[in-house]
Amino acid sequence: MNAPLRILRFLRLCSLSLACVWAWPASAALPLQGSAPLYRADEILVGYRNDLALNHAKAGLSPLGLTLVQEFGQHRTALMRIAAMTDVKATLDLLRADPDIAFAEPNYLRARRSVVPNDPLFDLLWGLRSTGQANFVPDSSEFDSIPGADLNMIEAWDANGDGVADRTGDGSVVVAIIDDAFNLDHPDLKDNFIAGRDLTGRSDNNPSPDDASLQDHGTLVAGSLGAVGNNGIGVTGTIWNVKMMPLKVGQIVNGAVELDTASIIQAYDYARLHGAKIINASFGGPSYSQAEVNALHDLADADVLFVTSAGNHNANLDDSVASYPANYDLPNILNVAATNRQDNVASFSQFGPISTDVGAPGLQIVTTTVDGGYSTPSACGDGGSCGVSGTSFAAPYTAGIAALIRGEYPNASAVETRARLIEGASAGVDGADAGQLTASGRVDAAASLDLSARPSILIRSVDLVDDGNHRLDPGETLQIKLTLDNIWLGAADVAVTLEAPSDAVEVLTPTVVVGPLASGANGEASFSVQVLPQADSYREVVFTATIKANAGTYSVQRHFLKEIAPLRDGVSAQSQLSTGLHDEFHTYHFDLAQIPEAGTHLTFRSLASRDIDLLIKQGTPAQYDIDLGADAADDPTFFTDADEIGGDESGNEIITLCTPEAGTYYVTVVNYSLEENLDYRLTAAIEPDSASACGAGGGSGGGGALSPVMLILLSIGFAATTFRRRLRLAA
Repeated sequence: MNAPLRILRFLRLCSLSLACVWAWPASAALPLQGSAPLYRADEILVGYRNDLALNHAKAGLSPLGLTLVQEFGQHRTALMRIAAMTDVKATLDLLRADPDIAFAEPNYLRARRSVVPNDPLFDLLWGLRSTGQANFVPDSSEFDSIPGADLNMIEAWDANGDGVADRTGDGSVVVAIIDDAFNLDHPDLKDNFIAGRDLTGRSDNNPSPDDASLQDHGTLVAGSLGAVGNNGIGVTGTIWNVKMMPLKVGQIVNGAVELDTASIIQAYDYARLHGAKIINASFGGPSYSQAEVNALHDLADADVLFVTSAGNHNANLDDSVASYPANYDLPNILNVAATNRQDNVASFSQFGPISTDVGAPGLQIVTTTVDGGYSTPSACGDGGSCGVSGTSFAAPYTAGIAALIRGEYPNASAVETRARLIEGASAGVDGADAGQLTASGRVDAAASLDLSARPSILIRSVDLVDDGNHRLDPGETLQIKLTLDNIWLGAADVAVTLEAPSDAVEVLTPTVVVGPLASGANGEASFSVQVLPQADSYREVVFTATIKANAGTYSVQRHFLKEIAPLRDGVSAQSQLSTGLHDEFHTYHFDLAQIPEAGTHLTFRSLASRDIDLLIKQGTPAQYDIDLGADAADDPTFFTDADEIGGDESGNEIITLCTPEAGTYYVTVVNYSLEENLDYRLTAAIEPDSASACGAGGGSGGGGALSPVMLILLSIGFAATTFRRRLRLAA
């Protein structure tokens, strides 16, 4: 009888007998394990012929070194772990010879079916799926994408891994985008746009551009958030089906787009009153506005999540950077930094583990353009397009994911949505720094969508309780007080363990029990620390706080940064500024115990080979928002409330205070030239008066010549209540 007839006869007999079992022949070949394993290397599945055979066979398994992991199928199938000294093939060969065993087979692995949209430019969207794509700049392979350094959108769009995109948005969530203008007819956007408004005072109420060459930012942002996915053209946003409400603000003034607070506040109100559940705000500026804060409170009361960009001026938002709305402290605000292809915070992005919640891809982004096209790389490295970059695009990527969350969980509040994005974030692959420079790391859409309800405990503020200057001084013992906020479910048994580099700071009370923290409640944890005497040169210290609750089932790490940077009378401090380490601003402190004697003055001096600036302020560190490397003559964004500015282009600053008061002076060294690894020296000294300083005919203070832009900014001061102000699109 030939083989096909034998199989047919077997199948016919099986149809008449429930006891018939197809057994693997002993000679069945085992699939080869390749680079992608087909089965677990230490586990097998064993099936028994019947209950009698089950008991008999079990007795013979122990000598083979098999360990029972789990039984199922009415105890007729067992998952077994094999002995360390053998392998799957050898174990299967032995078991298949046992007449009591119906089958023995590997524990096969099943791969998720990928949901890849058919948008032809999808492979360029490394932020949505990073597979190792080449960096757009030629001959820069060291900056190619790292697999996994993305928003995990493939898994997010497919809820159960069956290859069906069933979580891409259902059009139920309204996201308002407040920006300069929008191409409403773009083929990749028009199906997701709903009626919006022009809030610039024009009568046509059309949020389209007046000048496409200037007003392109809103279209770029909209594509990152909600370009239609899987439609066979262009790109996709992080959500495929969403109601995007385009709200046009600002005006074109002297060939540039100016966004003003008045029109922005109108946009907040319009969005709130017309059903928006999320707002994307990819803009910022250095001035605090009480009117804007009031409007943002109204958004919080209306349960609107406000997603904003951290800004593009490289600095730490936790320390002395004035950037609004990113720096407003409200529970419905989600502040987003930009990450790069290596899962680090991008070199241009502002950051801050207290002020900045999460990061998202914001470098070399391919998205929709105002001419109906796409920001694809063109002659990149030769003055052509490299895609677009900025926290402007990290924010809408995140806002689109927030819309997915609010669609998946219709009862989720704005605060819960923010908490899901924070708690689901990844610290980064391959030792990336997004987890240290933001509260939680780079957004992971799938993790945030699949997250079970839990606490979400953040560090709201860090206070140094010391001798009065609120700085880390070598040799001193002080208290570090953390204020914690729990923004999601209530937490029991909250405890915090603080760690610091052992060569800089010793934590004397490493663990503090906080107790319960209800939802929306805050608490305090105070730690006694000692700064080591030998830590006497400039250093930024990374503190790690491990927060545990609910019997350890909730555990997260949060970070904060503090500087060790004392200045002593007449002693030069030497250090180095490095753009690659988010290290463009160093803030020192000089304690003046008493007013200098008559005939003397206080002088601050810097020495560097390239342009560095000094910002000096008494009592508190200077606020600043500075576009490093910009041409001062064309740059309206050099902002500071410093008492004195040293702005000589040589980098050799001399600032003299002829009548200084006792107290602490804070000196911020600014790497204005963006020179990599720039060495400098800084000195503070009490010196005798001279004709060139404070003697007869001498000046009363101020060192290097100020640029025209600096002079203008000094004249307007720190305009905390300015109604009309220039806001920058955070491209």
